[in-house]
Amino acid sequence: MQLFSYLREYFSSEWRRYSGAVSLLIIISLMQLVPPRLVGIIVDGVTHHTLGTRQLTGWIALILITALLTYLLRYVWRILLFGASYRLALVLREKYYRQLSQQSQMFYSQYRTGDLLARATNDVDRVVFAAGEGVLTLIDSLVMGLAVLVVMSTQISWQLTLAALLPMPLMAWVINRCGKKLHQRFRSAQAAFSSLNDQARKV
Repeated sequence: MQLFSYLREYFSSEWRRYSGAVSLLIIISLMQLVPPRLVGIIVDGVTHHTLGTRQLTGWIALILITALLTYLLRYVWRILLFGASYRLALVLREKYYRQLSQQSQMFYSQYRTGDLLARATNDVDRVVFAAGEGVLTLIDSLVMGLAVLVVMSTQISWQLTLAALLPMPLMAWVINRCGKKLHQRFRSAQAAFSSLNDQARKV
């Protein structure tokens, strides 16, 4: 989340793209709840012999229309979201180059070329990944999770919903612990990549 605060200025400049992508993600997450509900209606109707051929055809057509709309909206939000994130790579590398071009000779004797190259490639790529896939994961998991909880608690059983939430604290602890280890491994990988770049430059 701290990274998102650093990118606030860029998000503000690209607010149209991100607002459109987030809005479409929310709509798609809600639309994904429709087909299971329709399948449930069809199964109940067939089981209780209350569903005619015309009604069955209508429900199936509605499922297909929902799937088609979801596909089209997914295409649009991918263009909006990942288009904005890839543009971020250009902005970051341009700023990075300007910063490097203003540094003194002392700076380049203090920092290895391999480390500077690693920051221009891997570091920027990870930031771009967060601005694209990170936003996608955050919005999709929040909206879809809340929507599923609401549907479960109101239409199935609130007791079953509470039972399903019992493992959540443990899962949050495990994810947090794994996230810290992953961050440490990423730093180690970056250091190794920096060293490799420096050695390749000397060859």
